[in-house]
Amino acid sequence: MIGNAIFDLDLTLVNTTILEPYRRSRDWQNVYNSIGRCFLYEGVSSVFQFIRQNNIKVCVVSTAPGTYIKKVVDYFHIPCDYIVGYHDAAPIKPAAAPMIKALQLLECEPADAVSFGDRAIDIQSSQKAGIKAIACTWGTKEKELLLNSGPDVVINSPVGIIEILN
Repeated sequence: MIGNAIFDLDLTLVNTTILEPYRRSRDWQNVYNSIGRCFLYEGVSSVFQFIRQNNIKVCVVSTAPGTYIKKVVDYFHIPCDYIVGYHDAAPIKPAAAPMIKALQLLECEPADAVSFGDRAIDIQSSQKAGIKAIACTWGTKEKELLLNSGPDVVINSPVGIIEILN
C-alpha cells in the first residue's frame, strides 16, 4: 500500500470550472463566495474514505494560492495533511520544486509517494522529482497534452485512485 499521496486540486478532485473566470481576473472575493457552486467528482468521496481508513498522508500541490487551496480543502473536507501552493515553492509546476516540497512535508522519499493530476504540468513536475505520476482524465481540459506527457499510469475515474493506492 502507498502511504503518501500527492494530489492536484482543481479538475482532479474538485470540478472548479465555474471559478475559472474569477480566478483569471484575480477576483478572489467572487472565487471564495462561489466555492459552494463547485463539486467533487463522482467517486472522490470514496477515495477520501479510503485515505482516512488507511492513514494515508496527503499533500495537495497546486499552482493556486495557498489561501484558495485551504478554502476548497476545508469546504469539501478533503483529507489533507499539507498544502503546497503558488507561493510555497519556486519555480512552480512543471518544475520539480513543488513536488520536492511536498516530499519534504510528507517526510518521504519519491518511491514512497504517488502523484495524481489532470494536466501535463502535474505529470512533468512529479516525474522531475522522481515521483510516480498518474494522469487523471475525468476533469482534464487538455487530454491530448496530458496523455502525451508520458504519465506512468492513466486512470479514467476516481476509483482508479483507490486501486493505485492499494
